[in-house]
Amino acid sequence: MIYLDHHAAAPTPDAVRLAMEEAAALAWANPLSTHAAGRASRQLLEAARERVAESIGATAADLVLTGGGTEACNLGIRGLAEGCSRLVTSEVEHPAVAQSVNRLKSDGLAVTGLGVLAGQPPSPDELARHLGPQTLVAIQWVNHETGTILPIDRYAEACREHQARLFVDATQALGKLPIDVSALGADVVALAAQKIGGPAGAGACWIRRGLDLKPVLDGGSQERGRRPGTPDTLSMVGFGAACRLIETRLAQQPRVAALRDHIENSLLARGAVLNAGPPRTATVSNLSFPGWQGPLLVAALDLEGVCLSTGAACSSGLQEPSAVIRAMYPDEQWRAGSAVRISLGMETSQRDIDLAIASFERVLDRRSD
Repeated sequence: MIYLDHHAAAPTPDAVRLAMEEAAALAWANPLSTHAAGRASRQLLEAARERVAESIGATAADLVLTGGGTEACNLGIRGLAEGCSRLVTSEVEHPAVAQSVNRLKSDGLAVTGLGVLAGQPPSPDELARHLGPQTLVAIQWVNHETGTILPIDRYAEACREHQARLFVDATQALGKLPIDVSALGADVVALAAQKIGGPAGAGACWIRRGLDLKPVLDGGSQERGRRPGTPDTLSMVGFGAACRLIETRLAQQPRVAALRDHIENSLLARGAVLNAGPPRTATVSNLSFPGWQGPLLVAALDLEGVCLSTGAACSSGLQEPSAVIRAMYPDEQWRAGSAVRISLGMETSQRDIDLAIASFERVLDRRSD
């Protein structure tokens, strides 16, 4: 099997699996219990929180642990929206952000969606035109389908200048770009474990110190009252262990970029069309194939042993063309219907790419026969 769907979930490294296996004997206990079993679980949980915080230049006390990236996005956006009269976002957000925004819109919040034509992020000047003291900006750092890198640092400057709030979806940035939240200038930053080889169902929100974030769930007073519910200690141990490998992931980015360029150039020579351009991460190539339907191409490659996708995994069951590519190329709707996302990681080898190219060629040749 050749796995090229790292933007959906990265494979679990041995070090992460081993850390979770070693912790399993203690992590089952409720970490909020005051007895010995609870204290042992709590110790594991707080050690994991420290590791996640260290990986983004944060203090552990400013990190709220969540049940995955989607919950982190919901908490950050809906929590920050309290007291805001306008929300500004982009038209190519992950469903976790887009649907949170839609919920607020249905509740009466005015929403402005900024275009990302041909994958080019909104300029800071364009963003600034919509900002004010009661404005919330909810925007991604790295696009989940194309790898486009948005100028978050400059957005943060604009938000500070206009006293607006800034939520950053960094779930695809973690492990691909260096992150230092202390210098970023955001109010809330959302993270997800599965994008760096941690378990699904583990995530976190970094919250700027002094900010009062309204919880979106009702329940107990866990996570300083910001996220009720018993934390999943074992999953957080895996998250912490995965964060220990972030420097290794970052060091691998040039090699991964070369592999991405190799498969991308091979497929462009076979008639594929690239969706989005620089700046983008090293880890993904989004290509459209004229005359194909993306889901059929993905299915044909799956039979060849190549795992990839048409876009966000949480939208795959809808069988709809990519909303991201539709928004990027409104005058070329065929792109969305024929788009395929090829995403790589530090585990991807040259052999994987060579075999994937051969599989693509066999599948594409069958259409031309």
